[in-house]
Amino acid sequence: MPCSKMLLSHAVSQCQIAALIEIGFRLAPSLDPSHTRLDELMFRMIIALLLVLSPALPLIGGERPNVLFLVVDDMNDWVGCMQSEPRAITPNLDRLAKRGVLFTNAHTAGVFCAPSRAAIFSGQYASTTGCYRTANYFVHRPEIESLQTSFSKAGYKTFGAGKLYHHPAGAIDVRDWDQFFLRTPEQRGSGWALDSWSEGTPFPHPFPHSPYNKGTEITGGLFLEWGAFPNDREDEMADTQRIDWAIERLKEVHEQPFFLGVGLYAPHYPNYCPEKYFDLYRQDDLKRPQIKPDDLDDLPPKIRKIKEARSRIHQKLEDLNAVEDAIHGYLACMSYADAMMGRVLDALESSPYADNTLVVLWSDHGFHHGQKGDWGKHTLWERTSNVPLIIAGPEVTKGSQCGATVSLIDLYPTLVDMCRLPQPFQKLEGVSLRPHLENPTEAPDRNVFLPHMNRGEYAIMNREWRYICYGEDGEELYDVQNDPNEWTNLAAESQSQSTMELMRRSAPQTFAVEEPKLNVRRDLWVDQRSFEWRSGEGNYQPPPKYLPYTQTPLQGKNNAGLTDQPTGNPASVRRSPNVLLIICDDLNTHVSPSGYAEILTPTLTAFAAESQTFRRAYCQYPVCGPSRASLLTGLYPESTGVLDNMQDMRTTRPATVTLPQFFKERGYWTGGVGKVFHSPRHDPGGTVWSVSKRYENDELPVVQQARKKFESEYGSIELPANRKTWKEAKSLVLDPLNAQTPPGHGPSGLRDEQHKDGKNARQVARWLVEGASGTQPFFIACGIQKPHVPFLAPEKYFDLYPKNEILLTENRPGLWKSIPEQALSKRYSAFGFEAARENPDLRREYIQAYHACISFVDAQIKLIFDALRESGHWDDTVVIFTSDHGYHLGEHYQWGKVTLFDIGTRVPFMVRVPGMTKPGTYSEAMVELVDIFPTLVDLCGFEPPEDFQGMSLRPLLGHPDQLGKKKYAYTVVRRGQKLGYAIRSQRWRYSQWPQGEELYNLTNDPEEQRNLAGKSHVEARLVEMRQTLDEKRKVAGAIQTIE
Repeated sequence: MPCSKMLLSHAVSQCQIAALIEIGFRLAPSLDPSHTRLDELMFRMIIALLLVLSPALPLIGGERPNVLFLVVDDMNDWVGCMQSEPRAITPNLDRLAKRGVLFTNAHTAGVFCAPSRAAIFSGQYASTTGCYRTANYFVHRPEIESLQTSFSKAGYKTFGAGKLYHHPAGAIDVRDWDQFFLRTPEQRGSGWALDSWSEGTPFPHPFPHSPYNKGTEITGGLFLEWGAFPNDREDEMADTQRIDWAIERLKEVHEQPFFLGVGLYAPHYPNYCPEKYFDLYRQDDLKRPQIKPDDLDDLPPKIRKIKEARSRIHQKLEDLNAVEDAIHGYLACMSYADAMMGRVLDALESSPYADNTLVVLWSDHGFHHGQKGDWGKHTLWERTSNVPLIIAGPEVTKGSQCGATVSLIDLYPTLVDMCRLPQPFQKLEGVSLRPHLENPTEAPDRNVFLPHMNRGEYAIMNREWRYICYGEDGEELYDVQNDPNEWTNLAAESQSQSTMELMRRSAPQTFAVEEPKLNVRRDLWVDQRSFEWRSGEGNYQPPPKYLPYTQTPLQGKNNAGLTDQPTGNPASVRRSPNVLLIICDDLNTHVSPSGYAEILTPTLTAFAAESQTFRRAYCQYPVCGPSRASLLTGLYPESTGVLDNMQDMRTTRPATVTLPQFFKERGYWTGGVGKVFHSPRHDPGGTVWSVSKRYENDELPVVQQARKKFESEYGSIELPANRKTWKEAKSLVLDPLNAQTPPGHGPSGLRDEQHKDGKNARQVARWLVEGASGTQPFFIACGIQKPHVPFLAPEKYFDLYPKNEILLTENRPGLWKSIPEQALSKRYSAFGFEAARENPDLRREYIQAYHACISFVDAQIKLIFDALRESGHWDDTVVIFTSDHGYHLGEHYQWGKVTLFDIGTRVPFMVRVPGMTKPGTYSEAMVELVDIFPTLVDLCGFEPPEDFQGMSLRPLLGHPDQLGKKKYAYTVVRRGQKLGYAIRSQRWRYSQWPQGEELYNLTNDPEEQRNLAGKSHVEARLVEMRQTLDEKRKVAGAIQTIE
């Protein structure tokens, strides 16, 4: 069209004319030398003028689309619609893919956040801009017109929020945004730093939260931090607020087309998000990515050395048994990011812009989770380069996939093409993906370039090959069709040389010199609204870093294991969490939180409503001394050497540090009261306790009456002549109540506070209320000695259980015939019962007394919990409630302990960790008492002793639906000089005795009434369980031969 016929009906302002002249002069150099006619130049200037004059003027080809530019950070290709493993739950990204084109072979334009985003917004690789390690292309090359500038020049309204560029101060290209959302005025006045995790945003408790960082000072970001926080804090998250702002923009009336860019920080570390996103995944069901142990062996020598050093991160996670836990956090944050993007997509769909908005969703790069020994990005392998890329909207094919190799460098030219934007000043190095969007399945493949962090290092990718060049340090070549995991480097093979030569030709001929590094303190100048980079004239002062340490991080350790000085934000540093451990004696699962309806335990019921209850918790030996030795060391009985109540682990294992000693050596005030160790003879005293107490019952009324009568007749019982006579007279009145065999039982005649457990509880309450620990964190262990025999309690607790209302569980006739003799204990005779015969009246009498003791214990525990709240430490104290083993009350015609039946080995187990456990939740995970020590060490941020055989329960806390890594609980008991063994899972219990075996299907036979050992239909199961037991015995300690 001759330019003389172009008529303009709009007045031209001086500003618009100036813009026209500037565009014309920029266009002039791009004209081919053979086309220098004035009319062609004028034609281009007129088109530019139309863009400048009025966004409302219709363009040739129809209305320009709006653009919704959605960015996620560090998200690899585990998106649901990409069918990778592991696979995240991403219903919103999946539905977006159904609306448009999913690119299954898309690659980043830079190997970490800064260079990738610089390339996308400038349209040029780091090899051209020199931004190999920085996002600041706009500082050293201000002539580059960024993506938003192109939209602004085309008459678009430009809106931005979140992590579109890199996140530190001074990293955002502030030019040509009509609005850019920052959450606080302080951010705008401090270089536009995004501060996604700062004061005012939610952090999990405790902090640091992940096993990888526990107890340490975090100095470089929040790498490998993950954890959940309460759902009701989702609105406080920085990413949530960015999405809220974007949704409001979509509700507004826009007379011009808009470009709305929204960048989420998720799933970049830290992987913190509301617990509902963690709850989407069962950790036991998570699939690990495939990893080849010797994967680094065929790398160039220098690169191999670098990567082997990096692989220590993965090895540490393996050592911590935290790989699945870390993956869980990443997947949870992928689902959170998906939910946020879903909110924006919903807002778009309900807006008037739904049909004329181009949606572009991308991630800046991928992420390794142990592949090639790496955790993170920064590599030239497919785990870093492969990214999700979805484009939907007008002129885009719906519900299709494109397998052609593309790059994020292609986004800028694609949007120029689709939105009819003027060409920017700089040359765009990608290609328009418009043909791919119109015909995805027929798109041709091509070589795609990816620069590394050093000049001259790069990768070239296509559908068939990945070639990597480390400059003079070596090469790699992978056949990605046959070797998608990139396990076999073919670079050294002769037949690969021609392929590598072809791939090299796609690399730039020259690489730009790396741009000088900028220093924020020296070069960044800020005011209250914006910032500038002024070399040597900086006035920027970084604000204090907010890190809400739960305890002082381990930096410079003193002799106690604590740091010498707080680090991080001093105002937010708090001492280590306190610990309250309550251990009952001989308490089976006859408590309401364990599902036993015939008991009254209101305190434990209320505590369970604030805690996580483990319903499959087991002791390691069903006798007091050996069980407590295992609990207090984290070791199985064969390793402690304590296999009866007489042995002392100070003799059998003298170098072992016990649980209270561990905490005392790390600066805790340790208080012990009651039966924590088995007896006063076994208690190490001042070695482990700051203070310890053991009480006895006050004199029973029947004894007091007998004493007074004796002294009225014979004089004081302290007289030498009376001592022996009084001892015999005392036994006559005391033994029926106080004896252990047969067990004394009945109302004691004492008040609560006169019982030893009443005294124990009140002592703990005094310590708490009076602040006995001073400025130290405290570790308090309260050993409740009931319901151990004798079954004595104040009469009011007996009144709660009328004997005629007590229900008895029935035993199957002939029960003992199928059970090995050694599986049974003969203690029934000490209780007054005959072998395999019921005595309902006597049984009810004992059960009444046992239940009365439990309700008495429940009342004493209430005093402790009330004092903990009064002290102000309810929300900074880890509380664990449990028992040393279970107890028979006639089940299997057995009485007492010393068996491997469920009722004798299963214990109540409740844990409350403020900010971590979910109130009122129940877990079916297999738990052992040897897990208590490792769990407390983990929760308090200390390095565990090397010899632990138990496992930290921290990964299960707050995730009651997960079953964890432990598949079996292990228990032993002595029969003469031999041991009987048991392993149990959620479904099976298998026991092995010197003569005989047991196998119970706990799903069909939870009361263990039918021994299936010897049945042909379970032979395969028996073989499996025998093998599993052999493996467990090797872990537990010395193997003893079964005869």
